[in-house]
Amino acid sequence: MKTKNLILVFVCFYSVVFAQQENTQYIHKHLMRATASVVAGSLFKEGMKTVHIDGSAEYYLDNKISVRGSASYMLGSSGITKDSMGLKDFHSIYLGAAYHFPTKGHFDPYFIFQPGLAYTSSYKSGPPLLTAEEEQVRKFYPGTVSPIATAGVGFNYYFQRFAHLFVETRYVYGMHLSQAPSPISLQELRVTFGLGFNLFIIKEKKKIPTA
Repeated sequence: MKTKNLILVFVCFYSVVFAQQENTQYIHKHLMRATASVVAGSLFKEGMKTVHIDGSAEYYLDNKISVRGSASYMLGSSGITKDSMGLKDFHSIYLGAAYHFPTKGHFDPYFIFQPGLAYTSSYKSGPPLLTAEEEQVRKFYPGTVSPIATAGVGFNYYFQRFAHLFVETRYVYGMHLSQAPSPISLQELRVTFGLGFNLFIIKEKKKIPTA
């Protein structure tokens, strides 16, 4: 395991050093980037922790504005609210835009805002200790679809033509409007990072010098 980690670090270091020697600006119109990552979340108002799988695709309208579609699937949560034994589902889709702060290199800081929809459901309160079998049949409040919105900041680092590193933190705002006596706040802070991939779907035309 240690050997694999050392190899990965070496490859990333080599790629970054190589990118410093490149004169090509990877951030431009028609660039599309795609990512898939594991996201750690904290519903701070409810005292719950979550883990999601997140995927997104983003298209650059120019070097400042891009459009991104995202989807996340909750793998699990921990914590107990006032009258629920935690969230059973918290899956969401988003569509919005990002503003990229111009730079002269491969560093790509941005701000993003995305409205969307979330499907959520929560377990009904019950005994504090349950067996694995009881956990599978524990009753829950019916799921519901609720409006949701997210805003965040992050950066991409395009270390070579077909891949980039990214770090992002975002704030999610919404309310789980279920039949539970006390609706669950979906206000959540999410943090993620990882490796993304680039696709240039339209090649820039080279200008032919005129005589």
